[in-house]
Amino acid sequence: MIAAAKRFWKTTNVITTDAGWMIALDGRNVKTPAGRPVTLASQKLAEVVAEEWQAQEDKIDPATMPHFRYVVTAIDRVTPQRPDIISQLVGFSGNDMLCYRDPDQNELANEQLKRWGPLLDWADETYGIKLETGTGILPIKQSADTLSRAHHMLVEKDDFRLAGLYNLISLSGSFIIGIAIEQGRLIPQDGFELAFLDELWQSKKWGSDSEAEDRRQTIKQDMIEATSYLSLLL
Repeated sequence: MIAAAKRFWKTTNVITTDAGWMIALDGRNVKTPAGRPVTLASQKLAEVVAEEWQAQEDKIDPATMPHFRYVVTAIDRVTPQRPDIISQLVGFSGNDMLCYRDPDQNELANEQLKRWGPLLDWADETYGIKLETGTGILPIKQSADTLSRAHHMLVEKDDFRLAGLYNLISLSGSFIIGIAIEQGRLIPQDGFELAFLDELWQSKKWGSDSEAEDRRQTIKQDMIEATSYLSLLL
């Protein structure tokens, strides 16, 4: 990402070009760490990214620039590795955490069925992505048709949308949860609670340590930021 550097500009502007919107620092266009030009198809996203740059103080702090981080991910990572990124995401559909029920704790297994079942039904009814479920941790083989439908859905998305979706899916461990948040079927808070249903259930029953809670809060914030970024795309 961005190197820890001092602020070197005074003014930040959004510039309209034939190719899209660009962010300029004292008239010089922003580039990614790999040296690629930042050109955006969304004016709203460009304006938010410009605000993140303008808000920097003496030193550039990447942690305060979540929308720009996703832009960089799209340009420097997704675009040159698009087939591999899509393949990784399809892999989540083949091993979605929503498909696995706890074999030893009936109360938890019932909660999983109650909370996860409707979302799996939604994916089947809306996109024809029907995932098989089972108990235990042994891999569940999903049909070739299901994997093909997941692949087709991803291929239709541009690199910028894939950048946000990648985080939602990988953070939640669920292709379905990621797609549901991206499509507005779930808000990030609900998606987070479904993704961490097991952990939250265990912590409520047995208690939780501060390190685990901090980790979950960080992931929840990342999911909120990814959703905010996606909402600014065309």
